[in-house]
Amino acid sequence: MKHQPFDNWLLFDERLTPDQSQDLDQHLQDCGHCRGLQQSLEGVANFFRDSSEIEPISGFADRWQIRLKQEQLGVVAARHRWQSWITLILIANGVSLLGVLLGMTFFNTFDSLTELFMVSVYRLTSLLTVINIFQNLLAIVIRTIPGLLSPSGWAILAGIVSAGSLIWILSLARLARMPGRA
Repeated sequence: MKHQPFDNWLLFDERLTPDQSQDLDQHLQDCGHCRGLQQSLEGVANFFRDSSEIEPISGFADRWQIRLKQEQLGVVAARHRWQSWITLILIANGVSLLGVLLGMTFFNTFDSLTELFMVSVYRLTSLLTVINIFQNLLAIVIRTIPGLLSPSGWAILAGIVSAGSLIWILSLARLARMPGRA
């Protein structure tokens, strides 16, 4: 049996002319499929009309706003991760290009590999000499400092450093507990 346009008339709740209403009533008497569809639609409409509105659980809006904020922060964090990766890749490519250009310039300044080796050994020994000098200076300073203050002076200095460290830690803890900080 042909169900069009009767299905549309039932499903879309169109305003029907008197002739269309008569045709629909006649079709519903003859067609069990369309009659079942009409009864189902009336049942659904009755269900929605008779059911009461459900109130949300208390705190719903607060929980929803918190979840929305977390999702927004997640989107921002994901965007920052991508920007960081892109920046890192660009920097790595720039450093690589610079390394290639400097390497070409560096190797063009030396006539042979022996000359390059000799300059490298000279620079390494110079660096080791400078490090040895700083090590000797540091050893002299470390041996001299304890004699600058008496034991009570060192105790006072240790107390001042300890009190300053404690104040700094407490201020950081208070700053971390401030609302709006994450």
